[in-house]
Amino acid sequence: QDTLRKAQEITKRLDLIPGVNHDKIYSIASRKVKKTRVTADGIITENFMPRIPDPGEEMVNFRQTVQKNGSVYRVWVSPDEKSLLFAASFIPSLVDPRVLFNDIQKLKRDISDEKHRVFITGEPVLAGWVYSYQQETIIIFGLTFAALVLLLFLYFRNLAGVIVPTLSMLIGGIWGLGFAGLCNFNLEPLTLVIPLLISARALAHSVQITERYLECLEQTNDVKAAAVECNHSMLVPGTTGIITDSLGILLIAVAPIPIMQKLAFVCAFWAINIVLNGIVFTPLMLTFFTPPKNLRAIVHPQKSLIHTVLRPVARITYGRPGWIVVSCMVILFMVAGFFSTKVGIGDINPGTPILWPQSEYNTAVNRINSNFPGTEELYVLFEGKEENAVKSHAFLNILDSFQRHMEASPKVSKTLCVENLLPPIQKAIYGGYFKWQVLPTDERSVGQLYFVLAGNSAPGDFDLYFSRDYKTANVIIWFKDHMGETITEAMSRAKSFIEQNKTLLNKNGVTVRLASGTIGVLAAVDESVRNSQLLNFMLVTAATFLFCALAYRSLVAALILMLPLNLANLMTLSFMKFMGIGLNVNTLPVISVGVGVGIDYGIYLLSRLTEEYRSAGIYTLDAVTKAMLSTGKAIFFTAASMVAGVVFWYFLSSMRFQAEMGLMLGVIMFINMVGALIFVPSLVYVLKPKFLKRGLGSF
Repeated sequence: QDTLRKAQEITKRLDLIPGVNHDKIYSIASRKVKKTRVTADGIITENFMPRIPDPGEEMVNFRQTVQKNGSVYRVWVSPDEKSLLFAASFIPSLVDPRVLFNDIQKLKRDISDEKHRVFITGEPVLAGWVYSYQQETIIIFGLTFAALVLLLFLYFRNLAGVIVPTLSMLIGGIWGLGFAGLCNFNLEPLTLVIPLLISARALAHSVQITERYLECLEQTNDVKAAAVECNHSMLVPGTTGIITDSLGILLIAVAPIPIMQKLAFVCAFWAINIVLNGIVFTPLMLTFFTPPKNLRAIVHPQKSLIHTVLRPVARITYGRPGWIVVSCMVILFMVAGFFSTKVGIGDINPGTPILWPQSEYNTAVNRINSNFPGTEELYVLFEGKEENAVKSHAFLNILDSFQRHMEASPKVSKTLCVENLLPPIQKAIYGGYFKWQVLPTDERSVGQLYFVLAGNSAPGDFDLYFSRDYKTANVIIWFKDHMGETITEAMSRAKSFIEQNKTLLNKNGVTVRLASGTIGVLAAVDESVRNSQLLNFMLVTAATFLFCALAYRSLVAALILMLPLNLANLMTLSFMKFMGIGLNVNTLPVISVGVGVGIDYGIYLLSRLTEEYRSAGIYTLDAVTKAMLSTGKAIFFTAASMVAGVVFWYFLSSMRFQAEMGLMLGVIMFINMVGALIFVPSLVYVLKPKFLKRGLGSF
């Protein structure tokens, strides 16, 4: 009685949460779950638990009623009779996830005691968990910003080198957020790592410009001349890199998913602004500062850890080692290409990949899955040509055949539809004999069963099973998870039924509509991700190749830049395979942005190599070393700062998704740095391109 009393309280309090759909609250204590009972007045359908049964015989009868009702037992009551399930749907436009989460957590605290535990899952609750970590996210952002500023100070050791890149990053952030507000776009908590990455890229571009400006200032000893020379040297490569970055981000919008399109527009605008707040703003602001006292120490350091690392790097990209590097690059292409094809689409682990496996939410998912058919549902609609089609015996037989077809899959836990509600009524009509628990074969008897079923019911009580005009029926299929292979199996099995029974469906005028529920929605999302991932890759590759070819007026130059970039893409996908991360609506934008921004490193180094070549008149190891110790040094620093910027997410974030995306972005930046510092100069040595003689073009 105590447990059933709590069931009534939970059901009533769910109905009081703002934004709840009052017609879609299900439990043994709700009016939506029914039973058929034989009385002196006839056979009636009523609420499954109109009141709490008394101890003794009444409770024994109630238990027997539970065990005999297939639409309740193992659906709303667990097989061991220790657990009850409650389900509530919400109207998205009326729901504030934070309010809902707080109400649900209070309900949990009030209901829980030494004999009862409450576990809660569902998308609105998951959104509430994400919002609950907002304060933690702000702290991580603060630590990231502090780490970047500290690294700037350690690198430049002067005021200008810290203030100007930091201002460039902050101005870009203000403009990006301002654009989002102007367009009434919100930033999703799960994709905050992307704005962070773009801000870090603004910092990286500003560091490159600052490094070059200080070199020019050391040579000319004139602020204005240094700014002019810096712009002349860096404007075209910097702008080329930023445009390709922005296009790569914008092309995320090819996916027909609003959340991705919104993210693409905001972040593309944010990225393109780096031309102004990074490339143009940086040398302009630097002219307001007096030349730093440690200018020569920055440009010509006597002892430096970065120089100690980069000198050997320069040597392995020239001569015979350069050929070995290119050979290794070819091998990496083949290995990474093989493993990249093994990346799963969708989630590849049970529960939600957003939170850690031991989180309270995923623990709840595991507990519900162990006691009930599953937390993931697939809805398949069967629609007749006209009203009352659901009352047809042939229509019900089609539903039954579909259920049996789906239940043959080991991934399906249970199915339920109106066809399961009618045989128990038929049995009750014939005195409770089990042999009568079947569907009648004539239309009139089927109609009588529907009449009994609808008796004492309010409009909408059976909306879960069929429409109010009896034209469409819903089949519910439960699964234990929403992993990519589960979704693929579910949809392919449903489609195979349609294909195998096409003649039968046409004969009876039945149209099958796929699909809704969590599994149905994710199937559509995964399909969009699968299609858009390849299209996005092709468009980004083509756009990047075109702009690089125009900037250098050379197809070979574009090839030199694209090979390391594509290798980074394949290695990133391989890393995802080994980390157990799937391609989905959350990870695809991060991958696209993370890989796309890597072209900047290669453009800056290749541009510096052309300058050194034209200065020396020949491509020598000394020219490679000079480029490596100047532009390469800035690349090494910015990549290190990017890694330092995202490492806090992996170690401090309570959200698994943000932690893994932070780690993955760090890996992407490292791969792109290696590609720029090692592969680009090696390819230049091996291919010996003619464009080195003329350098970059101009816009």
